[in-house]
Amino acid sequence: MSSSLSCNSISSSFKLEQTIASNKSTIYLIHNHSDSKKYILKTLTHQDQISHLSLLREKYFHSSLQHENIIQYIPENLFTFSIPNHDFISMEYASYGDFFNLVTDYNFSDEKLVRTFFHQMIKGLQYLHSHGFAHLDLKLENFLLGQDFLLKIADFDLSQKFEDAELLSKGTANYRSVEVKSGHCRDFFAADVYSLGICLYTLLAGAFPFIEENNNPTGAPFRYEMFLNENAGFWEENQLLMDDRVVFSSSFKDLLNKMWANNPSERPTLESIKSSEWFNQPIYTKNELQMIMKNILSQ
Repeated sequence: MSSSLSCNSISSSFKLEQTIASNKSTIYLIHNHSDSKKYILKTLTHQDQISHLSLLREKYFHSSLQHENIIQYIPENLFTFSIPNHDFISMEYASYGDFFNLVTDYNFSDEKLVRTFFHQMIKGLQYLHSHGFAHLDLKLENFLLGQDFLLKIADFDLSQKFEDAELLSKGTANYRSVEVKSGHCRDFFAADVYSLGICLYTLLAGAFPFIEENNNPTGAPFRYEMFLNENAGFWEENQLLMDDRVVFSSSFKDLLNKMWANNPSERPTLESIKSSEWFNQPIYTKNELQMIMKNILSQ
């Protein structure tokens, strides 16, 4: 059977509006006529056993979470249809898409704006960690922006319980820590903190701080050794690359120096991050954020 979903596959209460992405799984946008809301369906065929188990794990984690900064899980019993030979998971639709595309298309070089969204990242991740789960695939593609300009953490297919004895996946290149890349991660929360730091830098700078090289499958990414051994030079070079578009403040650099520590035990907890100088500088109010984002997205 084809892996695609047709209008005939779903009930008349729903309208298939768009195929958003297709890889191992296929992601659809559907419209529910009964409540006029839009939802996301992530589907995959029964034949892909590994992905099937991953989807079951994702449902297990996601269905237990409810927080304004976590994409809302939609129970399957809302839908009056099934998809033959397919499994699916459903969730709320974040109309402004993911932060990777937002950073690619728009200018996020306002440090106060980035800090405002970082506060939301911390709130969502702290909630996740408080339930004993680590995300283990934090990246800008997995932070979504909803209609109300609330940031939402999404995609829990690589998530694990903190007490799990073994890492089951290796995250995403350029976002993952060295210990996740090598498969020797023991502190899942510390791995999330490292990746969160990559997201923070990339959101402000519009570029990755470190780049993984294909000819170095297990080692540190390009420029990470410089960050560790020549920290001042690393930041000076990065500042030059910004062409005055972004100025890295000393408190910003100090926070990331800690979040990117090579030793996971030396990375700050989320509570420590919330106590940092950079975190406690001003952020935008809800109304200010809405006005700024509407202006940015209209450009």
